[in-house]
Amino acid sequence: MISQASFYKSKRLLLVEDCEPVRASIKGMLQQIGFEDITAVADATQAMPLVKKDSFDFILADFDLGSGKDASQFFAELSQQGLMHVNCCFLMFSAEPRRMPVLGVLHGSPDGFILKPFSYVELEKRLTKAWSSRAKLLKVYSALQRKDYEAAKLALDKIINAVNSSSLQALRLMAEVLLAEGNFSAAGKLYEQVTQQRDFSWARLGQAVTMLQLGEYQDAETLLITLSDLDDIRPEALEWLACLYLRQGQAEQTEKQLAELLRMQNSHISAHLATACSLQIHDKIDACSKYWQKLIQQYRFSAFDRPDYYFAFARLQLEQALLAKPADFSALLKKSADALAMLPQKLTTEHAEPVIAVLRARISLLQGNIADARQQFSLLESEAAATEPAAIHDRARLAFALGDIKAADNYMAQLKEFVPITANLTGECQRLTAQYLYRQEQQRRAQIRQWSQAGIDQTVDAEQSLSMLRQAFVFMPCNATLVLNLLQTLSQLPVSKPLLSLAKFAMTALEFSHKTASHQERLAQLLTQLPDAYLE
Repeated sequence: MISQASFYKSKRLLLVEDCEPVRASIKGMLQQIGFEDITAVADATQAMPLVKKDSFDFILADFDLGSGKDASQFFAELSQQGLMHVNCCFLMFSAEPRRMPVLGVLHGSPDGFILKPFSYVELEKRLTKAWSSRAKLLKVYSALQRKDYEAAKLALDKIINAVNSSSLQALRLMAEVLLAEGNFSAAGKLYEQVTQQRDFSWARLGQAVTMLQLGEYQDAETLLITLSDLDDIRPEALEWLACLYLRQGQAEQTEKQLAELLRMQNSHISAHLATACSLQIHDKIDACSKYWQKLIQQYRFSAFDRPDYYFAFARLQLEQALLAKPADFSALLKKSADALAMLPQKLTTEHAEPVIAVLRARISLLQGNIADARQQFSLLESEAAATEPAAIHDRARLAFALGDIKAADNYMAQLKEFVPITANLTGECQRLTAQYLYRQEQQRRAQIRQWSQAGIDQTVDAEQSLSMLRQAFVFMPCNATLVLNLLQTLSQLPVSKPLLSLAKFAMTALEFSHKTASHQERLAQLLTQLPDAYLE
């Protein structure tokens, strides 16, 4: 044994293996090594709540875990949610050789890979090596967890200068820290120094990424196309090519790279989300809506199900309802509500609940339940700030519709100044989505002003005026001037069932609108002109 049995006796280990006989066999090996505190489960779905609840020293997971998330995806989810303790070593095993992440060490990478079949001696050797390596870099990982990049660089410098077995890993981390800081020139020089000594795939990819970030698109594209022909780095190269084309506004090329990546890795969630993002920002709204529907159908109740799919589809249906003809309005609004109702209970997390509440409030408002929408809006002050562009836009739309222009403008300022946490494909999608939504909202407000002005044009007949005023009204129902103009036009038209519903909504909205003395005076006059059916 490399380490004493007493060393392992004090350590907690989580074993994730879907085959019960294999799970029992590996558990026996671990007990032979000296582990006593072993938790064994069949898949990532069972493992996730355990990691959330307890701290493990080791996580040992089979790469293939049945129909759910594989070990790599399980690890990525743990890293993204910050669930693993900085001391925890994550090792994967498989009957086939598996490729490890080429770029992304900064955000976490597995501590080791073991090829099956293996003996307990080989297993113990790999566990000890992983623990030793992590211990040498512990100060670095602790600083990175705090996002203290200066402390991380100081610790990395010492390891690099010592020239030991951890120096190469330290070089990779140093380059990625420089990338995370936005010091792209320094990162590029470091990657170049590495490639001059040895042609590492991760260093060449790093060079391409720094070129992209520095705006050297042609050189980045040339290098990434070359790298996309290499099996060991092809997925990352395709992902960064998609990022490059997305940044340049080349929709066809973006979607081509993403389609190729998804052919290789069908459950590559970032690629799916980027595909939908590309469709949206290039105004392919029908195709985007169908894509979200496909993702819901494909992954519903699976390990790859995400609330994003339901939220995005609900938003698109809501937008279509806002722009629809009166005859189609209710059906599309119901589709939006149904999309939210489809969200599985397990996805209703503390992070998802504020988004659900705002979307429900927007739908509720359009159903005439303004008091409910206003109550939900008032609760936003106690909620954490939205971090996704679409969620920020939801809040801006709700505030605007309720007549709180100041709050709406504050949310719009957040959208305008939005800076993604990461500068990868996901971050690029967030940045472009924020720009798209900000631009869309500015255009929409200009349209609302045009509809409002055209609706009170004396040369336009009452039915045309009503059509334009109603269109403006659904976007901002709690605007007293607009509501009074709408009611004025309704007073000139015969009562009908659709108009009765609209009039009642307008009267309710007027109750929740800020009214000046002149508004009150005008309302008093209108009440004598409106049909009794509208006032009941």
